[in-house]
Amino acid sequence: MSNSFGQSTPKKGMRITWRGIVLVIIGFILALFAVQNFNTAQVSFLGMDFDIYVWVIVTVSFLLGMVLGGVVRGTARKLRKPKLEAK
Repeated sequence: MSNSFGQSTPKKGMRITWRGIVLVIIGFILALFAVQNFNTAQVSFLGMDFDIYVWVIVTVSFLLGMVLGGVVRGTARKLRKPKLEAK
């Protein structure tokens, strides 16, 4: 019989973090919103008028916000790094 009975062994692979949980919750809310909003809205952009589903507008806006937030955060981190002085 093995002496390691009842002890957990570290596993390689994915770990569940609080960020992952938040992303799953946001994804679920976004999917729920999309299912419930299949009506269209009139959008005017750069002189063009077109009808588009409300869920598409919200999803694209959310994704653009995430991408732009990542770009701003990455740029801010690069600017905050201390520069090494040459001796």
